[in-house]
Amino acid sequence: MTDQIEAAGALATAGLAAHALDRPHPENTAHSGACANCGMPLAGAFCSQCGQRAHLHRTVGEVVHEFLHGITHFDGKAWTTLPMLAFRPGTLTRSYIQGRRARYIAPVPLFLLVVFLMFFSLSFLSFNDNLAQIQLNDQQAARGSQEVGQALAEIDRDIAAARAAGNRAEVQRLQTGRRVIGAIGAQAVDAAAGRPSQTSIADKLIDEVAAANARGDVKINFGLPWLDAKAKKALSNPRLMLYKLQSKAYKLSFLLVPLSLPWLWLAFVWRRGTGLYDHAIFTLYSISFMSLLFIMGSLLLAANVVSEIVWTPLLLAPGVHMFVQLRGAYGLSWFSAGWRTLYLSLAAVMTMSVYLVILIIAGVLD
Repeated sequence: MTDQIEAAGALATAGLAAHALDRPHPENTAHSGACANCGMPLAGAFCSQCGQRAHLHRTVGEVVHEFLHGITHFDGKAWTTLPMLAFRPGTLTRSYIQGRRARYIAPVPLFLLVVFLMFFSLSFLSFNDNLAQIQLNDQQAARGSQEVGQALAEIDRDIAAARAAGNRAEVQRLQTGRRVIGAIGAQAVDAAAGRPSQTSIADKLIDEVAAANARGDVKINFGLPWLDAKAKKALSNPRLMLYKLQSKAYKLSFLLVPLSLPWLWLAFVWRRGTGLYDHAIFTLYSISFMSLLFIMGSLLLAANVVSEIVWTPLLLAPGVHMFVQLRGAYGLSWFSAGWRTLYLSLAAVMTMSVYLVILIIAGVLD
């Protein structure tokens, strides 16, 4: 329940921050008197000197209204921005860069809201441990059990060979792997055959990590003894570490933008008239769309939807979206957009890897 409360608070914070960064236009109603903040004579809905609103509410109802308004209200811009983000991302990016911005949600508020919405939705989802999401008959379940047994037998042979060679470290590593594979394999086969289980695959994996760490089978070498010690301590309670990682994930999500900018800069380093600002707008809108895809995929998994008709376009969408956005935002040819899409797809994998490393280190140090 604590996760859901924190997620709700994060969503509220994101919404209020987004509202603060993307305020609607001032009302046309004129106000008289002086600004309560700086004393400047008022001539509109906002003070021309300090920007404070002319109308200051002092009712509980207005507080509730402002809270809900901050979370959900973008002055109708969402109905224009989201379809453009999904189907015409290049036009959206180019329009914003060129100054046609009044009709769209600004990139930063959209990024804040979508990323926090992603973690908010994930906190309420529980995934089925049945990875195949299909019910197998007895013959198929028996075949799965046989394959797990063969994998374990192969590991046993490797363990015997390592013992004969006197390699104790390799023996410990293989034994740890055998326990993990045995637990996960049995759980997956049972789930596929429709047999109930008291614990999930994730729980068994977490328990095995904790047990392996307690036995000293887990070897950690970051090159810094103090960091190795902290990592060993963190692995003694994997559930707490996992909670910390989940908490850090959305707090550090903003790092995806500066981590992505160097790759985009390199892709256009020789192109005149294209600067880091253009790349930042591109990155913010692109990550917002990818986060929306992630939310959709999570909801489909939670609903046990595994149809290829649904998942094939969903898995192809990131590459297609990036290609379309590159063409429209930078005015590229098919070839120029194509090779940059491949390059940026690889760069995205490397960026996510760096982000995960930073996330793990931050979780360990916390």
